[in-house]
Amino acid sequence: MNTKRIIREFVEDKTNLYDEIVSLSPEKRDEVKTVLRNLIDVNNDTDEDEDKPHNWKELPGYNPEYFYDEDSLFAKQRDGDESEDLNEISYGGIPELKAGGFFSKIQKWLKRYLTDKASDFLINASADEMKDTIHLINVLDPNDMGGVFKPKAIYLGGGIDFADDALSWRTKVEEFFGPDHVVKGERLLELVTDGVMDFKGLDSPAILNPLRAETVRDEDVEFQQLFKSWKSDELDDESFKIFREKIRDKIVVQDLYMLKVCDTNLINFDGTAGAGTFGEAQVSALKNSQVIVWLTNGKKLSNVSPWMMPSITKIIVGDEIWSFLENFK
Repeated sequence: MNTKRIIREFVEDKTNLYDEIVSLSPEKRDEVKTVLRNLIDVNNDTDEDEDKPHNWKELPGYNPEYFYDEDSLFAKQRDGDESEDLNEISYGGIPELKAGGFFSKIQKWLKRYLTDKASDFLINASADEMKDTIHLINVLDPNDMGGVFKPKAIYLGGGIDFADDALSWRTKVEEFFGPDHVVKGERLLELVTDGVMDFKGLDSPAILNPLRAETVRDEDVEFQQLFKSWKSDELDDESFKIFREKIRDKIVVQDLYMLKVCDTNLINFDGTAGAGTFGEAQVSALKNSQVIVWLTNGKKLSNVSPWMMPSITKIIVGDEIWSFLENFK
């Protein structure tokens, strides 16, 4: 029982840490990443004659012009000279580095941005766990394009049936890229009807918005009535059969045709995603498309199913999406 409790607490602590990392600004995430890199360097330092970590110039507060030369604080402490007043040393604006030992300094610095529990978890983490956190920060960085390619076509995935407004954010993405990127009209009709896509004359990346194809939601009165009855659990067997066929022919098949020509699935993860969104994410992963999860509406990493995690290429938080999408122009 103790082992299970310890494992459960470890998983919970790691999940809470990741949620806190997600909530930080990009600048603060970068600072945490720099600290973790230097903690890894310190943990891996086996040379007794070398008193500085591998990336010592990156550690917040180190003065690269002064910290390790022969007149530096470290040199004088190493030689037994304690005459230098600690308060006279410039530490680049991080006063906590004037405190006691190296790890306590880092721990106090981390607590400026993270809760006590999260910072304690990091300071006691293994090198592999620190590397996992660094990897997460890189995945969250809208300007880190490692492992990300410029797409030919982007599918705008996310909740529709349970969303208060499924259209606005999709329209904003279309406007961000411009009308010459948007698949619509006869071109879209041919795609969702026959599965044939003509990219000629389209700027890259092409933007495919399922709401432009799923006109059945707005134009088919029978579908609207069936949908309302389904939501209220009032469909009889015959009506359900008709509803199911409309869903398959006018929504599922059309969406799959669009996904077939897309190499990137941008999912607005706002808490309204249903089975369709998760099914589309899996289809994208199976065809080796990029899956970009865009956390909005206050959603955290812990709200994303662990089952989905291996399929995710990039995680973007809130308004950081626009600087990320700028890389695709």
